[in-house]
Amino acid sequence: MPFRDENNPKLLIDLDKCTGCLNCQLICSFTYHDEFNPALARIEIVRNLDDSKGLSFSDECIQCSICADYCVYGALTRTEEP
Repeated sequence: MPFRDENNPKLLIDLDKCTGCLNCQLICSFTYHDEFNPALARIEIVRNLDDSKGLSFSDECIQCSICADYCVYGALTRTEEP
């Protein structure tokens, strides 16, 4: 079920669709740092010990939604509604 991150209200997140492919982290780091390095991304896929996952956004995230544009699984989508 999609939900909104309170710090990123324009992004809808559906963790059931997230495969952990890291495309969102790779495109974010390339967009802002000119290198494909997930550690530099403003978004992070978090894997828990029980194999569940989540997303974390840094304070630097400006909701540009480049991550949603490159999410081929539809786990991240952009909305204009707050």
